[in-house]
Amino acid sequence: MTAKVLLRIAAGATTIFELGHTLGGMIFAKSHGPEEDTVLEALKAYRFDMMGSTRSHYDFCTGEGWYLSVTLATMIAVCWLLSSAATESPALVRRLSLVIALFFASSVVLCAVFFFPAPLLMSAVASAACAAAWWRLKSV
Repeated sequence: MTAKVLLRIAAGATTIFELGHTLGGMIFAKSHGPEEDTVLEALKAYRFDMMGSTRSHYDFCTGEGWYLSVTLATMIAVCWLLSSAATESPALVRRLSLVIALFFASSVVLCAVFFFPAPLLMSAVASAACAAAWWRLKSV
């Protein structure tokens, strides 16, 4: 497989991750029951000052969720743009592919420790595809 195809595979896996996270976790998230509702209400209720802004732990969780959505959307664009540049600038694409592979490898670890199999799998596919693109471009 060419580096272009591999980077597009990474973009595709990241798109699945992005859609699952944003639609399932942020936009259409459903309650898992009254116990969860109680915890979320407690997270919303306790507010504190953070550098002059009043925030809650719920604000932080929600903000981090949206931050991940934006990060994943950015990674989709980066992988796709790099795939198009693989023949024009192979040395640069090789270096950036390794950085992205390491980013998604760290995502694999975080998903294994804190989350669940679906994002772990998509992160593993993206990491492997970027690492393979890095390997394919090794002769540059």
